[in-house]
Amino acid sequence: MTFSSFMHDAQMLSLVTICVTFSLIVAYALWPSMQKSFDEASRLPLNEE
Repeated sequence: MTFSSFMHDAQMLSLVTICVTFSLIVAYALWPSMQKSFDEASRLPLNEE
């Protein structure tokens, strides 16, 4: 295994990891059961308590 092929494999692994992580974050944010908690959190700055 040469350094060049090792770097290519490392870059591909990093890209896949970032894409999977991004997809999981988007899925979490758009999950229907999370909408209520996000709506409550969006109103926090407007509360006068």
